[in-house]
Amino acid sequence: MLSENSQTNHVIARKGIVLTKQSQNIRKLGRLLRAKALAMTCNRFILIIFLCFLTQFSVFIPRASAKDPRLVIVGSTTILPLSEHLATNFRKKTGVDILVQGGGSSAGPIAVLNKIAQIAASSRKFTVQESETLDVFVIAHDVLSIVVHPSNPIKNITLEQLKDVLAGKITSWKELGAPFDKPIQIINDSSGNGTRSAIEELVMGKSKEKKAQGTLITLKSVVTNSSSEMKANVANFKYAIGYLPFSYLDNTVRAISVNGVPPTYAAAYKGDYSLFRDLYYAIKKGSSELELAYIYYVLSPEGQDIVVQEGFLPVSLITSVEELDRIKSSEKLKTSKVVD
Repeated sequence: MLSENSQTNHVIARKGIVLTKQSQNIRKLGRLLRAKALAMTCNRFILIIFLCFLTQFSVFIPRASAKDPRLVIVGSTTILPLSEHLATNFRKKTGVDILVQGGGSSAGPIAVLNKIAQIAASSRKFTVQESETLDVFVIAHDVLSIVVHPSNPIKNITLEQLKDVLAGKITSWKELGAPFDKPIQIINDSSGNGTRSAIEELVMGKSKEKKAQGTLITLKSVVTNSSSEMKANVANFKYAIGYLPFSYLDNTVRAISVNGVPPTYAAAYKGDYSLFRDLYYAIKKGSSELELAYIYYVLSPEGQDIVVQEGFLPVSLITSVEELDRIKSSEKLKTSKVVD
């Protein structure tokens, strides 16, 4: 038999065990609630970051579900002014909103394949891998000019000399016949740029089809990211040499002959001038009628008139001076050109 005090102590002890267990349960519950609260906080944070990401980059996402149709063109900075002019006129005729962005020829197919854009603009050939998923269209032709500072007396360079200059073998203007012994400052486009790719193929002997690497361009050069930057650098460096699309020429730089032939469209068409390339648009295979409608507009007589106005050659040869004058003096198209 337990005494009254012993019974009392036993009850208290049992209650203490119960209270201890309740306290432990409460602490466990508290930990669970805190963990759940932390998880909810983390989820909210992740959701906020995700929404901020979408908000930040939504400008680059084509509004496929928007009420009005929209096209996005991404790619070559060489074609950028032409694309803006074509987009402006197409927008006026159809009401379709068109966003035009640069980024370089390599950016175009990446944007299309990742559904950021519908049309890729390129001043270089598309690779075999890119062409497997894209329909490619030649929209214009372009002449590449070798340019120097206006004060430079050099008027001609051979293709072999140009190759040696870009490779870093010829380093002084005196070796090219100049009356001064000054180092040649090469202005070069960045890797992946369409104009640089054309120079690598046409001058340095690179060929993806033949898997030929060609002669590498020297690393001792000023690297630019666009044709506008290239022109500005050549204009500012007295002993510079660079290369530009024919449409970018003005009195801030001077184009020189290559192998004794000046860079003209007539010489390029006849095959006398070798620095000649195609310009491209590409859309994803199986694209909608809207993308095809835009391509057809670019290749139409009106679209090709704009090609000539922007300083490029049309896909079809212009056979008379009268036809060229008609295009260049077209008041209707001139007044419709808007600089974005």
